[in-house]
Amino acid sequence: MQAWRILIGVIVLGALVGVEPAAAQRPRASHGVPVLMYHRVDAQLSAHDPLTVGLTVMEPMFEAQLAALRAAGYQSMSLAALRESLDLHTPLPERRVILTFDDGYEDNYRVVFPLLKRFGFTATFFVVTSSVGTRDHLTVPQIREMAASGMEIESHGVHHVDFSLLSAEDARRELVQSRKTIEGWTGRPVTFFAYPAGRHSAALEHLLDTLGYRGALTTLPGFVTSESRPFTLERVRVLHDDTAASLAVKLGVPPR
Repeated sequence: MQAWRILIGVIVLGALVGVEPAAAQRPRASHGVPVLMYHRVDAQLSAHDPLTVGLTVMEPMFEAQLAALRAAGYQSMSLAALRESLDLHTPLPERRVILTFDDGYEDNYRVVFPLLKRFGFTATFFVVTSSVGTRDHLTVPQIREMAASGMEIESHGVHHVDFSLLSAEDARRELVQSRKTIEGWTGRPVTFFAYPAGRHSAALEHLLDTLGYRGALTTLPGFVTSESRPFTLERVRVLHDDTAASLAVKLGVPPR
């Protein structure tokens, strides 16, 4: 009975975020690496519209999630290490997790960064370069400090637009310029891209490969497995209402 309740809960959760029920049957963590997708994390909501609420995980819940991950034996894994495993066809390690944060909100520095350091995790932050330094977003000094502490700063474009609708020339310009700008800030190579709103196309995947990017992240639900394609990597969306317990269910972690 308990197993059925969990399955039904996952199916309902999928419906809330537009995921087909079949996604509930995706491989569990023992067969792949979960790439967690966050946006905002804060002590209070900056607004109460559905979009802001949906993108915001509250600080106490995020702290509880990190504590639960650490208690369950999870360790951080970089996207570069993940791509290397895919290329070499080596078994993906168990109890590894990749935490990602899209859009480059200021709370990523103020709230997320200290908690990551406290619990011993690293993360990848996908920033929109035209938003850096604007209201409610990361600043260049904050990005530099995070990168110097081992956080990965990767590209989310110059602008937060639907890349699948851009011309090849405009997409190339966005990908080249955003990478150049971020590398100038951090002094480190930028090799991964997160599709804004998850929108992508075969032509865009090819362009990323041609430009020397090593992978791209989607909003497609699931774990990254040996069958995953580097430029359409799956992620596990963390919702506003997710607790440490509900995240554990998503990851297939046995209850304590």
